[in-house]
Amino acid sequence: MTMTRLIHRCVSFAWLLVVAAALSLLPGCSTIHNLFGGSSASKPNTAPTTGEEVAGLLRTGDAIQIRMDTGGSSSATPVTSDLSIDEDGNISLPLVGSIKAAGLTPTELAERIQANYVPRYYVRCTATVLVAQRRFIYVGGEVRNPGRFPWSEDMTLMKAINTASGFTDYANRQKAQLTREGKLEVYNCEELQRNPSKDPVIRPGDSITIPRSIF
Repeated sequence: MTMTRLIHRCVSFAWLLVVAAALSLLPGCSTIHNLFGGSSASKPNTAPTTGEEVAGLLRTGDAIQIRMDTGGSSSATPVTSDLSIDEDGNISLPLVGSIKAAGLTPTELAERIQANYVPRYYVRCTATVLVAQRRFIYVGGEVRNPGRFPWSEDMTLMKAINTASGFTDYANRQKAQLTREGKLEVYNCEELQRNPSKDPVIRPGDSITIPRSIF
């Protein structure tokens, strides 16, 4: 190889490095590592989903919004209702009362709503069901702040009771009642405090009731 060819190759390689370095400084451009075939991108983590979530089925505790267009004036705004599916899996609507919602997809619930209103109350009714992202649990009985609370993935029975501001002075801590899809389980919260690993995980729609002590 002649000296002239060697110089030309060195100069060409130097220019290639300069161009690659300049590209790496631009936003959105590949780095030198990517330029030569590497990749720093990692695959996104996919959170596990339950069978109900994959199927898109509604559950107790879900917050939903129902929009109803009954075919009135063209300028009329559809009626909107914000509801929550109760412990029995039902929602309550004007005129028709209680309707089973849990276990249905939003589309199936919309069709059921329409069937309840047409033709009994309206000639035409178009219902749309939207599901809110937030899910809820219910805590009642002998707790200081009973009510409905947002569910979180790390929630356990004891955490749920603490969310409701803890037990009252009259609470029976040995017989906390957890109702899930119509099934009742009883837990000794004093035992759970001693053994946190046994603290049961709470799911959306769960209902917790702390009974009153007889003493």
